[in-house]
Amino acid sequence: MCKSVYLTISLLLSAVLVGCNNHNHAGHSHDDGHEHSEYEHHHDDDEHDHDEHDHDGHEKDDCEDEKVNVINGHSHNEDFHSKDEEGIKKHEGEVHLSAAEIKKISTETAAFSEFSHVIVATGEILPTTKGEASVVAPFSGIVSIASGVTVGGKVQAGQVLFNISTNVGEESDLVEKATIELEAARKEYERDLKLSEEMIVSKKELNECRERYEQAKVKHANLASKISYGKALSKSQISGFVKSINVSDGEFVNAGEQLAIVSQNDKLMLQVKLPQRYQKSATSIKTVKFRTAYTHEVFALDKMDGRQVSQAITTSDGGYYIPLLFEFKNISKVMSGTSVECYVVTKEKKNVITVPNSAIAEDQGVAQVFVKKHEDAFKKQFVTLGETDGERTEIIEGLHSGDIVAISDVARLHLASSSNAIPAHTHNH
Repeated sequence: MCKSVYLTISLLLSAVLVGCNNHNHAGHSHDDGHEHSEYEHHHDDDEHDHDEHDHDGHEKDDCEDEKVNVINGHSHNEDFHSKDEEGIKKHEGEVHLSAAEIKKISTETAAFSEFSHVIVATGEILPTTKGEASVVAPFSGIVSIASGVTVGGKVQAGQVLFNISTNVGEESDLVEKATIELEAARKEYERDLKLSEEMIVSKKELNECRERYEQAKVKHANLASKISYGKALSKSQISGFVKSINVSDGEFVNAGEQLAIVSQNDKLMLQVKLPQRYQKSATSIKTVKFRTAYTHEVFALDKMDGRQVSQAITTSDGGYYIPLLFEFKNISKVMSGTSVECYVVTKEKKNVITVPNSAIAEDQGVAQVFVKKHEDAFKKQFVTLGETDGERTEIIEGLHSGDIVAISDVARLHLASSSNAIPAHTHNH
C-alpha cells in the first residue's frame, strides 16, 4: 500500500513538471522513454477516480501560479510593474505640499507681453559737481577728529568735525590777541571820531579808522565762534555724508589744509560704461536700472527723476566703452563712489513671456522654474533664459502662456524637489 501511494505521488509530481514545460496536458506524449508499465498503479487500491478529478484545468492554473509566485520567491507580474513604473513617471519631479504650505507660496500666471531689449553694463555712482565741500583747518595746530565722525557717516551743516589745538607755536591765545586788537581799534575809532568834530582828523582818515575797527570786530567774532577753550572748531558747510577723511588723530596741520570732503547725496550722477558694440543703441535709451553690491534692490532712474546729462562722442581712455552720464535724485540713499551693475533699457519687443527673477532657480547650471500642476503640487520645469532687466527675465523656451509659476519660496521648492527624487526600480535575482 505504501509503495503504491509513493508511486502515485511520484507520477503526479512528474506530470506537473512535464506539464509546466509543454503547457499541453491533454495530448501528453510518452515517447521520451517514460514507461508506465514499470510503474503500474491501481486506482482501485488508492480509491483515486480520474473522472472526478480534472487535471487539464487544475494543472494549467497551477502552472500559471507557479510562474508568477514560485520563481525564487520573487513575483514577476508584468502588469504590476508597468502600473508601478507609470505612477513613478507621473509624479517624478513634483513637490507635494500641505494646504497651509501652498498658501504661503505666491504665484504668477505666465502671459505674453512687451519686454524691452536690455544691455548689461558696469557703472559707478559719482557726486554732482556742485555737491561736494572741503573741510579745512582754520588754524594751524594739532588735530583731533570729533566723536562719531567716520567715512560714510551723515553730517549736518554747521556740525563740528574736527578740533584743532591752537595752544602751540604762534597760534596760541588767538582769541585773546583778537580781543586786544578789537579793543585797540575801538579806542582809536572813538578818538578819531571826536577829533573829526574839531576838524583835526579828516573824513578820509576817519573812514579808514572805522574800517579797521569793523575788521577787528569781524575777526574777533570769527575766532570766538571757531575757538573754544583753546581749540579751533572745524565745521561742515553743507549737509551730506563724509566722503573721505585725510588726516589722523594727533597730526599737526597747517591753516587752510584740507581735512575732509563732505558730499551731498540728495542728487548724484550715474556713469554707465556702455560697451562699444552697442554704440547705435546709445541714442534709443529709455531708462537705466542699476543694482549695488550691498543690496539686492534694483533702482530705476525713471522712478528717481533721472535724466541723461551727457553722452560722450568718444570712447574712454582705455577705448573699451562709451561713457554715458545720468543725474538722478537720490531718494534711496545710494552712496557716492559705489560700483554698480547697470541694465540699459532700449527698444521694446512684443509677445514675450517673462517671470520675476525670484521665480528662477538653478540645477547644476540649468535654469528652472516651478509650475503648479495640481492644487497641492508644483513640478520642476527646465527653461531657457533670454534677456533680463534686473527685475524680470525673458523665458525663451520651457513655459507656456497660462502656466502658473511660483514666484516665492522657490529655494524651498528646489530643495524639496531634490530630496524627493524617486530612485529607479531595480531587483536582483
